[in-house]
Amino acid sequence: MISIKRSISFVPEQKKVAKENRVGKNQTARLRCTVTWNSQRVRLSINHSVNPATTHWDASSQRCKARSYHGISRTPAVTINRAIDEQEQLVNHIFLLFEERDVIPTKAEFMEEYNRIVNPQDYEEANKDVADRPLFAIYDEFVSDGTTSGRWSSGTLVKTRTIRKHLYNISPTLSLNDVINGGVNLLIKHFSTVLDNLKEKGLANTTIKNDIAFVKVFMRWAQEHGYCDANAFLNQRVKLKTAEKPVIFLDWDELMKVYNFDFGTKNYLAHVRDVFCFCCFTSLRYSDVYNLRRSNITDTEIIITTIKTHDTLRIELNRYSRAILEKYADFDFPGNRALPVITNQKMNDYLKELGKICELDTPITITLYKGTERIDRTYKKYELLSTHCGRRTFISNAIMLGVPPNIVMKWTGHSDYKTMEPYLAIADKARATAMTVFDRIAENENAPLSEGGAKSGAKK
Repeated sequence: MISIKRSISFVPEQKKVAKENRVGKNQTARLRCTVTWNSQRVRLSINHSVNPATTHWDASSQRCKARSYHGISRTPAVTINRAIDEQEQLVNHIFLLFEERDVIPTKAEFMEEYNRIVNPQDYEEANKDVADRPLFAIYDEFVSDGTTSGRWSSGTLVKTRTIRKHLYNISPTLSLNDVINGGVNLLIKHFSTVLDNLKEKGLANTTIKNDIAFVKVFMRWAQEHGYCDANAFLNQRVKLKTAEKPVIFLDWDELMKVYNFDFGTKNYLAHVRDVFCFCCFTSLRYSDVYNLRRSNITDTEIIITTIKTHDTLRIELNRYSRAILEKYADFDFPGNRALPVITNQKMNDYLKELGKICELDTPITITLYKGTERIDRTYKKYELLSTHCGRRTFISNAIMLGVPPNIVMKWTGHSDYKTMEPYLAIADKARATAMTVFDRIAENENAPLSEGGAKSGAKK
């Protein structure tokens, strides 16, 4: 075992003050411990103030004189001297540990051992794996990165706040490793206790899947930035039963009814109707129609870079969209906007009122699952209207009217056919319904058909 030569001194350190102020009882100085070894030096605080005057401090023994009192709180000498003795013992103990290891410590190694003994909780927290610390500082960095990069829409930012709240409610000290080790079941268990929009316990399985997908986006980002290895979590599948949600849209007759409806003195509903119908005739999302400026519009088309996907789209005007724009051509809207667009939430409220007045009351049943429980809820169509129904109405009617899906995708900005599948299914159903017209013709003629398809007895 090696022996480390060292010196340990305790010295009062005074602030520089004018000479005339350095007198008797009013003098105070912070007591410091200076440790020197092998050309290394550290300075440690004793957390006491002393009077450095010879009447109170003995420089030769580096201790307070007996029966003296020090500092504003008049700490007795015996208390300060005990702290000095304990500090000296601690420093010698640390050197003994290094001597037993046959290691002469560096300044950093000495301070690490010192902090480990003096502040064990702070030391453990400082040296804890970042993946074991509360994840919220990392989550906030994730949000900041998504915000400053411009990748996220305002709706996504709202979603980030919701997910952060969920994670915090699981545990204020929730770590990345807690999520990884708990897996998707940790999240499913939490989401199953959250109140839904109807204040009923448990979110629908579809909502849980979507929320877990967003947590995976965050965990993937954390992994890419070196905070954790999240593959064990990212590779887990969410095995929850779900039902396909029906596409809520207005068929052509319903759209024309709304488009031509006279709302009388309820101008706010007429404005909401016009903005909504404009979405129905152009495929624009609410965020894009809200930001639509007159400078985005030419005589023949709309040229706009979308808020959500940043795609630049060129959408030709038709007689309906052009008529709506011409209706408001002489209005002066803030920011040179083209249409009288209000907030999304208020517009959604008014759309339901509008739909009720227009008697859009076709019953629609929505099936959802909470865990293994199946829940069927039936609504009138107007109760389900929202601004996004405008975009769905455009796509559904365009496909049913025979516009090729690849052309529709040029207008909407969809990048793959998978997102179009629900609308293609609607078109298939419409075609099957249309085919029944032949059955009705045959019934009206009231004549049996032969195997060849001609009326029996007909001339050949």
